[in-house]
Formats: sequence, C-alpha cells, structure tokens
Amino acid sequence: MRTEPIIGEKAWFGPRRLGWGLEPSSPEGWAVTILGVVLVPLIGKRFPNQKVGVLVATILFIAIPVLKGTSPGGPKDRKALQLLKEK
Repeated sequence: MRTEPIIGEKAWFGPRRLGWGLEPSSPEGWAVTILGVVLVPLIGKRFPNQKVGVLVATILFIAIPVLKGTSPGGPKDRKALQLLKEK
C-alpha cells in the first residue's frame, strides 16, 4: 500500500470510507473536488467539440487525486493507513 503521494509530501486524498477508491482527506483535496465539479462542465463548453473538452478536463481532475493521494482502497485499507500513521 502506498502511504505517500507520488508528488509532494502531504496526501490530499486517501482510501474511501465506503466502497473502493479515493476521497478527499484534506482541505486541498476538497478544494480540488469542488473545483472539478464546477470547472469540468465550464471547460467542456470552451472547446469547439464539447465532448473532447469534457474528456480533457475529466482526465486532468482524475490525474490530480492519483498524483496527490495514497493508494486507493476501501474501509480496510483506510484503517490500515490510520494505524501506520499512528506509529
């Protein structure tokens, strides 16, 4: 399990509480999430071909959690990560 982000020292995203994947675990992670929800449709409308614009914006906002997060996972991985951080 990767406990540090690929870029930087502070992880903005961590394993989810429910399901599998990543969820925001810091104020920076929540800011990126909110910006993604707001900006993906706006960026998509700027491109001549709207589908290409939405695809480009979506890839950008998927890359950020992957680069600034820990390994994706579920509740069991989240507990394991918390135990590692406590040591």
